[in-house]
Amino acid sequence: YHSRIFALVDVNNCYVSCERVFDPSLNGKPVVVLSNNDGCVVARSAEAKALGIKMGIPYFQIKDFLQQHRVAVFSSNYALYADMSARVMNTLEQLCPDVEVYSIDEAFLYLGRYPAALNDLTAYAKLIKTTVERHTGIPVGVGVGKTKTLAKLANYAAKKYPATQGICVLDKESWIERLMAITPVEEVWGIGRQHTKKLHSLGITTVEQFAAMPHSLVRQHFSVVMERTNLELNGVMCLGLEAAMAKQEIVSSRSFSKKISELEDLSQAVMGHVSKAAVKLRKQQSVCKILVVFAKTSAFNPNEPYQSIRGQYQFINATCDTRVMIAGARQVLERIYKPNLKYAKAGVMLCAIQDQATIVDDLFEKPDLLKQQQSQKLMAMMDAINQQMAHQSKAQAKGSSKGNGGRLYIASTGIAKQQDWQMNRAFLSPSYTTKLSDLLTVH
Repeated sequence: YHSRIFALVDVNNCYVSCERVFDPSLNGKPVVVLSNNDGCVVARSAEAKALGIKMGIPYFQIKDFLQQHRVAVFSSNYALYADMSARVMNTLEQLCPDVEVYSIDEAFLYLGRYPAALNDLTAYAKLIKTTVERHTGIPVGVGVGKTKTLAKLANYAAKKYPATQGICVLDKESWIERLMAITPVEEVWGIGRQHTKKLHSLGITTVEQFAAMPHSLVRQHFSVVMERTNLELNGVMCLGLEAAMAKQEIVSSRSFSKKISELEDLSQAVMGHVSKAAVKLRKQQSVCKILVVFAKTSAFNPNEPYQSIRGQYQFINATCDTRVMIAGARQVLERIYKPNLKYAKAGVMLCAIQDQATIVDDLFEKPDLLKQQQSQKLMAMMDAINQQMAHQSKAQAKGSSKGNGGRLYIASTGIAKQQDWQMNRAFLSPSYTTKLSDLLTVH
């Protein structure tokens, strides 16, 4: 048995794959998904990449090209992608007892305590791939290695080389050496542009060369993190599975589909973001002491100078009550608001976040315990109702277009239907899995 073995499961072209599940006619055709307000390309199918479409390129620059080549274009459907991601992760948790969800489209599996996997790693990797695809319709790649960094490297090979059929198990030294010899060093997990430049200046261009560097030399030129990466490539486990950590800062912000100047419009947008951030705060059972409000004009308009406004509110007692947070945000916005500016983006940031169970009250301002209990019950009921109503909590967490953040909301966040500055998503697909009216009909 291998005592320490990791698998990395990665969804192939996540956003595109989610769209294809419910529209099989897109299979084999070029598809792109756009960012907020249909601004830039954030996901591309293999066929779209083959056409030379670059990641991050603005939609307006290639609109004619996309039409000419009959590329299917979609707005980001965050509710759909979050729900499909959850289905993939739930499937993985049924296949392995130790799973770390790394991102919306990636998860690490620790196989060291799972004899069924260790008996035949290749067969188990195939089981993972086929089960996920059968249960969700989502294609995945599976990489297996002695460390998380080697599992990442294996996953890179599974995606890059068709002969692997989406599975790469690095359980033989000769295979590890061969893959390292033909892989550019910048493909290693955690090695960014600056590290790559420095490595190239030292004559290190392949993974094999970096793995062969003496630890003392790595430590001399780079950080401890890079030394760990080097050790991991040599089979020394430095990174284990990480438990989900509560966020120390929570940000909710978004660009507007059209610029706004009026205080009332800006206030509704900011209060909507306060509501969404408060839901996230309560979800991780935390409270915050500081709330920051910000808004900015466009940095890309040559005819108008870039300007931003920013201010913060410090609560006497840490809170997660949406009503209290909105009241504080309103005071800040009225203080920092500048008329005659055309605001392109606004948002809030929650700081000084504490665990709800370990709150330290203000020395001179003791909270009213009855009001505190009533607040907790009200917020819990509000969250529960919104979660039950068409899975709104997932849409909130991943970018719902509703300014008020749910079916039950604070009036000052405004009515979404009247907010014509809300995010523009002209190519939005149906919410196949989170909205009853959008369920597919089988004839």
